[in-house]
Amino acid sequence: MNSRKLVSLSVAISFSVLMVTGVLSYFQDYSRATATVHTVFGLLFSIGIAFHFANNFRPISNYVKGKTVFLIAMAMAIFLAAAYFQTEPFKSMMDLGAKWKANAGKRLNLSAYEIVEMELDKEVQLTIDLLRSTHYWHPQMAVWVEDTLGNYLKTVFVSKATAQGLFYGGRSKDNFKEFDRQKAVVGNYRRVNALPVWSHKRGVQYEDGLYVPSNKTPLPDAITGATLVDNFQLLSTLEHHPTFKLKLEINVAFDDNEFYSEFDFPDDEVFHNGTGQMGQPSIIYETLIDLNDDKNYYLMELIGHGHHSGQNGMIDPDLSTLTTALEIVERIVVGVKHLSRDSPVF
Repeated sequence: MNSRKLVSLSVAISFSVLMVTGVLSYFQDYSRATATVHTVFGLLFSIGIAFHFANNFRPISNYVKGKTVFLIAMAMAIFLAAAYFQTEPFKSMMDLGAKWKANAGKRLNLSAYEIVEMELDKEVQLTIDLLRSTHYWHPQMAVWVEDTLGNYLKTVFVSKATAQGLFYGGRSKDNFKEFDRQKAVVGNYRRVNALPVWSHKRGVQYEDGLYVPSNKTPLPDAITGATLVDNFQLLSTLEHHPTFKLKLEINVAFDDNEFYSEFDFPDDEVFHNGTGQMGQPSIIYETLIDLNDDKNYYLMELIGHGHHSGQNGMIDPDLSTLTTALEIVERIVVGVKHLSRDSPVF
């Protein structure tokens, strides 16, 4: 077999594998095996294309003459930019894939998920399914419900460290892993920038003027839970509201970048004095749920970030200063079901 046939067959086989694994990745949940096969054959395909160019350099060099190649290059650049910046129609295409996965009806692999059960005695069943991404690391998190006008209704879940004021002084970017194990308390305090949108939305201001619960004023165990360290499925129920907004705020400490570092916000004492645990601000996801639209699943969308040091509860839609914070969550799907009085809960 000559080299041209070998290269052509290798490219064809690699392309076929890439096509199959690409389709599987679009319609199915993340699989490390599928991703590995896709990456390996992508490398083989690239090597094969390089040899293909070498074997066919003269005719290919003739193709790149004239206006046609310029028009093709422009078209490819437009497609690349649109895909990278998630503009339409590519954003809708990816959202469709996520919704397809959510509605596929495949049984959840419980071994890969933490299962968290909260209050289970109300009319409307909620199943919040979060798939972590590469920078998901011991985050603080809150899930709450608002009416369609944005008025706070109730908290579904909040991480215990935030809900009960269990953070400690003395933690830093260099020592936090060992510090958390040793619990060498230098003085406890609250991380005011962890979940500022949720804490201000609750509207409970404590004696020191902060909106974050302390260890003297903890929230009840019914809505709190340990830090969720992996993919999880959160099960809860709500009282009936025909239409409502579900929001989720999540924050990872010590993920500073060029916009949120020791050199930024020099006049912001909270950001620099340790209680803020310097890093990128929280990010907020939202979905509007209508119990009358007969939908079983909703995809939560990223709508913005909180204040970098928790000074207010505003949501800033500008995500241009965030980097690894955008890689905390892969996707969040919410399942909703209205339970009849005679139906068992979960």
